[in-house]
Amino acid sequence: ASSIDSTLTFNSGKISELTIKLSQLSSKLDGFRRSFQYIQDYINIYALKIWQEEFSRIVNFNVEQECNSFLKKKIYHWQSQYQSEAIPIPLFPRVDNKSINFVGRLAREILKQTNYTLLLILIK
Repeated sequence: ASSIDSTLTFNSGKISELTIKLSQLSSKLDGFRRSFQYIQDYINIYALKIWQEEFSRIVNFNVEQECNSFLKKKIYHWQSQYQSEAIPIPLFPRVDNKSINFVGRLAREILKQTNYTLLLILIK
């Protein structure tokens, strides 16, 4: 979770920055995946399945927390079905005033890069 959160911070607002950050994240996540794949051969467990489940849990938790901005009834981090007492997903401090976590930052950056205001004008 820390790698995702630290990588997905955007400053310049340029498409090249978004591309670079996504490539960096892809490399980091691929490294984690390959490590799990390598380990599973030696300890005889389904490590890739564990990797996929935990990665999904991290992403789903952060999507849920980011969606709280739009909900009347909020789901606090301790109430989340994705949070675990045994293996808690860490909460990171906010980087900007608009987004709760990396999911919001990534969504806002994609919207900024795709010029969504022009799209809204064309739809009307």
